[in-house]
Amino acid sequence: MMIDKETHSARPWKVNEIGKDFILWDVWEIPIAANNSKTENFQAFYRIAFETFKKMQTKTTLVSILFTLRFWMDKIFPLDRNINILPIPGCRETSVKSRLSSQDLEKSKVGMAIKDKNTVLEFRPVYLFEDESLHELSNDTVHGLIHVGWIKKNDNYYTATLAIYVIPRGIYGKVYLKLIEPFRHHIVYPVMTKAMKAQWQEYLLSKD
Repeated sequence: MMIDKETHSARPWKVNEIGKDFILWDVWEIPIAANNSKTENFQAFYRIAFETFKKMQTKTTLVSILFTLRFWMDKIFPLDRNINILPIPGCRETSVKSRLSSQDLEKSKVGMAIKDKNTVLEFRPVYLFEDESLHELSNDTVHGLIHVGWIKKNDNYYTATLAIYVIPRGIYGKVYLKLIEPFRHHIVYPVMTKAMKAQWQEYLLSKD
């Protein structure tokens, strides 16, 4: 389900420090419950989230169909001609990773790149901490960030959040974001969060 953006922004996430010039576009809570033990922590969920994304691409789902549609749209409109090489709009930097301190880089674990098999899209890892991760994608329409966080709920259990940050590239980028908004809200995120919940439950059952 979608959650309050102000609550998310108030948390001491590293992304809120290094991505102040980005717009917090969407925040979703992933409906899972974890006790934050050695086997039910953020690192375990991160691996499951990554595997879920890969599985969604190998199966014929609405999400995979949308990515395939984007691939063919790129043949007509310049959506993905410059992947991860353009500067962040309004900056000279090409990646928010350059905004991390040496302490952040030392603390960060090795993250995994999220690649789409149907397109040239690749979300590069920026950091992976004990309770949050950040991936980044830049193309001809937007510079976007995908943040996954780990939060305590009601002093009883932990759950995960999925947040999207963007900076559109001019009018073209703003129009593109507006056009895909219904698909993101009604197809992409609901399907993705539901799949992550199912994979998490399967993981918990495998531990018994």
